[in-house]
Amino acid sequence: MLTCVPRDADQTAIVGELGRVVRPGGVLYLSDVPLQGDALNRERYARFAERYGTYGVFETPDGGVFRHHPPERLRGLVREAGFSVVKERAGSVATLDGRTAERLQLIARREPAASAPSPGPASG
Repeated sequence: MLTCVPRDADQTAIVGELGRVVRPGGVLYLSDVPLQGDALNRERYARFAERYGTYGVFETPDGGVFRHHPPERLRGLVREAGFSVVKERAGSVATLDGRTAERLQLIARREPAASAPSPGPASG
């Protein structure tokens, strides 16, 4: 779903909210499309980079706006929200227009909540 959210701040907010609502020890499954290396995608990333201020955002003829990230960005978003990636898979999937795209799947566990420090001995 992050592919459909072109702005950094919005993506950070979404993943941050996932970090808020997933209980400590809970699991997050994120499947997204990272930057693609084929000629079509490289051309459209370059064509729309100035308009959107970043490489990886592009428009489709039907008006959709999408964003692909380096895999490190996706991993970083998950970590910043309090998750640890425990498994990662890559593979190909069919797209709605009949092409194929590489995808990245991250399975991450929500870090346990930091425990409050125990009070020291009472002084009197």
